[in-house]
Amino acid sequence: MKNGLLTRSIFFILGLLLVTLGNALTILSGEGNGIWTATSLSLATLTKLPLNWVIILVGLLVIVANVLLLDHFSWYHLAGSVLFVFFFGEFIQLFVHQLAFLKDSFSSDFEKIFLVVFGIVIVCLGTSFYQRANLWMYPTDYLTDILALRFFSGSVFKGQLLAFVPALLIICSAFLATGHLIGIQIGTVLALLANGELIGFFHRYAFPVLKHN
Repeated sequence: MKNGLLTRSIFFILGLLLVTLGNALTILSGEGNGIWTATSLSLATLTKLPLNWVIILVGLLVIVANVLLLDHFSWYHLAGSVLFVFFFGEFIQLFVHQLAFLKDSFSSDFEKIFLVVFGIVIVCLGTSFYQRANLWMYPTDYLTDILALRFFSGSVFKGQLLAFVPALLIICSAFLATGHLIGIQIGTVLALLANGELIGFFHRYAFPVLKHN
């Protein structure tokens, strides 16, 4: 039995807030981020643009790619994806600014790793919420699914690998320009290894009243 629109909307908004909060925590930890967040950090470093602008720009470019790859077009999904990207970028910027004091409070290596792990867990909880609410998803989630279905007979793993190619090119470009791997550290490895399992765990045990809609 599916949930009503009100329940789905509440969990979608809660999921968006948690995902952006978790991303802000991983950024503040300085111990690495997910691939797409690291891409935005790298691009922000290269262009000197504010992080929220870059996150929104990257999201919009992925939306364009999704539209070009799809066989059909939906204004509903397009409008939802644009709104998602806008609030995603703005909320991350807001949380990074408001929680900047955490950089001083979590200064030891152990504390930084704790912060990045906590951020990853929060991101996965939020992702579970908005995926189950199934109103809209972040464009990179759509991109992975589109590539998997179009080129790899539904293999999400292969679709994700292909989706990471442009992101990794940007990260490598930033490395060549700065001599630093921006946003790529232990947190990146942890996110790649644990995200799928954590999201699946939260699907089963976090607010099971929220169904897959």
